[in-house]
Amino acid sequence: MIRFINDEGFVINKTDYGDADRYITVFTKNFGKINFFMKGIRKSKKREVGATDILTLSKLTFYRKKENYIISSLQCDDPYSEIKADLDNLGLALYIMSVLNSVLVENSRKNRLFIITQKTLEYLKRSNNKKNNYTLIAYYLYYIIKDEGLKIDKGDGNNFSFQDSIFLKKSEKFTFEITEEQKEIVVKIIEGKVKEILKGNYFVNDLLRVILLLEKYLNFQFEISLQLKNYFMGVMND
Repeated sequence: MIRFINDEGFVINKTDYGDADRYITVFTKNFGKINFFMKGIRKSKKREVGATDILTLSKLTFYRKKENYIISSLQCDDPYSEIKADLDNLGLALYIMSVLNSVLVENSRKNRLFIITQKTLEYLKRSNNKKNNYTLIAYYLYYIIKDEGLKIDKGDGNNFSFQDSIFLKKSEKFTFEITEEQKEIVVKIIEGKVKEILKGNYFVNDLLRVILLLEKYLNFQFEISLQLKNYFMGVMND
């Protein structure tokens, strides 16, 4: 007997195949990251193609057949039209999708991360404040780091070691240097004092430098290649 599963999930990646088919990767609320093959979806008049687009929250019914998951029904729940109407926020949201696609392991349940992601996207729906939005992204990356069992030790200096996960006084191999102000931001994120960052007199460029540090740390630990600058031409340099 086929066991049908009802869930919801974010489409975090898609690849078109042939004239009508599409592979999609969905971060589901209760079952984590799952890959699906949608045969004929791009020419189907019965199924909603929009529900397979990246940055879409969709409701789905699926079942498992041997080692594969098959979708029997799919419906768009939230297309995040407000985010897609703002190019800056769209870039940030697509970046979040790429982070999830790069870091998540298939079938690993991450219910709390799902909720954090949903809250993050809801915030981006209504915010056009760059400082607040970049603070949000920095916190989101740090949450991913914690959720994956990693840590950031405040140490004594301003040179963060990707290898040892600690700030050092001197520059060494696999370290990344930031300013005192930028380290203050990192420390506040670690200590959960995000509101103090929003109230503080920090510059957007400082936040972008912190995001770059967190991004490079994830890249080093997971051997991936996240790059926010690919979503915003010229926002920051290596």
